[in-house]
Amino acid sequence: NPASIGRSGVGQIYQIHVLQSEGFNILHDLFPSLKDKLLNEYNIRLYSLKNYGKFVINGNLLKQNLTKDIEWLGIDRFTLETAMRKELCLQFGNQIEWITNARVVELIADRSANVVHGTKYRLKDSSSSLEIYGNFIIDCTGRNTSSTKWLKESLNLIVPTVQMHFGCGYVTFVGERFKTGDSSLDSKPIYFSNANVPDNNTGCYISPVRTIKSTDENSLGILSTIAVNCVNAEYPPNDSYENLLDWVKEHLDRDFPVILNSTKLCSPLVSHHRAIDDRKYVESLGKKWPRNYIL
Repeated sequence: NPASIGRSGVGQIYQIHVLQSEGFNILHDLFPSLKDKLLNEYNIRLYSLKNYGKFVINGNLLKQNLTKDIEWLGIDRFTLETAMRKELCLQFGNQIEWITNARVVELIADRSANVVHGTKYRLKDSSSSLEIYGNFIIDCTGRNTSSTKWLKESLNLIVPTVQMHFGCGYVTFVGERFKTGDSSLDSKPIYFSNANVPDNNTGCYISPVRTIKSTDENSLGILSTIAVNCVNAEYPPNDSYENLLDWVKEHLDRDFPVILNSTKLCSPLVSHHRAIDDRKYVESLGKKWPRNYIL
């Protein structure tokens, strides 16, 4: 539950997130004990992509001739964020302050010096704003950031943007996988497939996030995050799992109805619809970009 770590507004915590191998190498360098703790304390497992992964792009099976195996760490964002907070507190103690259930409402900036010193934020259920200052202010909001509005208000800086129409959308959820009767599917906890991008954005992505103990002999003992992509601007339904299964049968390869029919829903069906995205050309601003601010 995202609310338990003060992230009640972060629906994407149920979505698939991919941290590339170099990113995890950096985490391992910064926190050498993190990997062992994830494996031993959080029921996380490492998977060999050569043995446990299946990747299909436009009908072509990839990774058939991998010369070097790749380890896949099956973890969800919620668990990784929780473990990272603990590691940061162990290393830095009182140097870190966690502010949760809050929303940034304004930048604290010096227009004459072209620098951002901090932000104003408002706690949930409060009308008064508070201030926080730092050497670097990093906006990790993503696509829906209000930075462009704040920069215009505080520094009269207009970030050039171009609208991109791409009809992106998907439904994502967490589910417990059960045996399908097809060993070729049951032996692949990691399954990514898409087709004809960007003309026909069909696809489904399945990634294990935790191992579990089950008394049901048909359980694979795996919790997975599953995402079902839209077909261009035709979005998968999220009103019920039954309707989602019907949609999957109509639009996706036969493997996915088989897998999802043998999956127990363990979270809300979270939808994401985005027909338009704004590409922000911050690099074109050069020295006009304020110091100490990262978007």
